[in-house]
Amino acid sequence: MNYDFLPLVEHSFTHGKEQILSNFIVSNKAKENLIYPVSFSLLQTTFDYFIEGNNQDYYEIRYVLEGEYYLKYNGRSYLLKKGEGCLIDCRKKYFYHSSNQHWVSTCLRFNGSPAYSFIKAYLLSGNIKFTDEMFSNFEPLQMHILQCTQKNSSYMEYEVSCTFYLLLTNLLIAQSKTRNTSEVIEKIVSYIQANYMKNLTVDELSRRFAVSRTHMTRCFKEYTGFAPHQYITQLRIYNAKYLLKTTNLSINDISRQTGFSDSVYFIQVFKKIEGTTPSKFRKREL
Repeated sequence: MNYDFLPLVEHSFTHGKEQILSNFIVSNKAKENLIYPVSFSLLQTTFDYFIEGNNQDYYEIRYVLEGEYYLKYNGRSYLLKKGEGCLIDCRKKYFYHSSNQHWVSTCLRFNGSPAYSFIKAYLLSGNIKFTDEMFSNFEPLQMHILQCTQKNSSYMEYEVSCTFYLLLTNLLIAQSKTRNTSEVIEKIVSYIQANYMKNLTVDELSRRFAVSRTHMTRCFKEYTGFAPHQYITQLRIYNAKYLLKTTNLSINDISRQTGFSDSVYFIQVFKKIEGTTPSKFRKREL
């Protein structure tokens, strides 16, 4: 998206620059009844940049165009990458800091009593982050809000407020889909834990839980830190180690009971993960 049409005022500092638009003309009527913009900025930073604040009377949507940065907010930490954003209430303490790379982001600040119910519902889940995949039309809606502010018309404030309503509603819908996805991933994890000894495949899990393989793999990794096949393997090895330490079962029996197709493959995988063979592991643990 190109923001060159906006009368942005540039401010340079040690670690980058910020282009700001804050001269929005907002009527008292809009402040009392509508959602209205407070400021918009385009921030470009290098390394070791941070922003912190609290007790600020507005809400903020920050969206990453390039690079990545960390956000600490309400007791949680978030890593925000290109194509991801967050919505926060700036009355609460927040802290952004760049990682070891270039960072470019937009920041849209807004206020208005009708926004409160949206913000309250959004923050209630504890997850303030959104992504392009969740909310693909964020940038077009943000751009439309900014374009409307440059119009000289009697209905401009209403059009801006309506677009904010649409933007915030879409954020809530996207977040609801994310919560539903988390519930599905929890069910998949529980199913794997109960059936890891069977011949599980990613395709089978995808069919059983009616979710695409690509989407499931990405969400599963975000939730557990492992791709589904890695999680299954790790779970099998964990249980194999338990059986090696607590039973006299043969290597062949343990490989079958933990879901491996044969003992040769089991030994190969075990050695790759643990750095030793099952037999040597058993001797070491006895």
